Amino acid sequence: MRVTGMILSVVLIVLGLVQPSAAKQKLAGPYMFELLKVIDGDTFRARVHVWLGQSVEVKVRLKGVDTPEMNGKCAAEKKLARQAKAFAENWLKENPAQLVDVHYGTYAGRVLASVQRRGTPNAADKSLPAALLAENLAKPYKGRRARWCA
Repeated sequence: MRVTGMILSVVLIVLGLVQPSAAKQKLAGPYMFELLKVIDGDTFRARVHVWLGQSVEVKVRLKGVDTPEMNGKCAAEKKLARQAKAFAENWLKENPAQLVDVHYGTYAGRVLASVQRRGTPNAADKSLPAALLAENLAKPYKGRRARWCA
């Protein structure tokens, strides 16, 4: 029975009906979106317009940066977290933005993406992560959460 399942999986992969690397898939974009809710400085919910009047609601995590946690370990982190959230919310409301380089995140139901002003491909200085870094409300993400408390 187990061998039959393995053979079926191989046949489906060969026929192209199943993508073994679907979790590693990256979508270049750009994708226009409607901001629904800012969760914290580096995460928000959005309605993303995928094609022909179709959209999907998803939680988006900014790629490449880490902002303080709303339920941080110290008062200073919590204060910075509120500032980062307010900054991200204002930036997203004031700048028509798009998602690019979208791929699955570590957690189910969440994607990682770069967020940039519309019409500015590959312009890092026109991105939300760059703006957060410039305001000292984020640190580069290097595989681990940044430390915000002394």
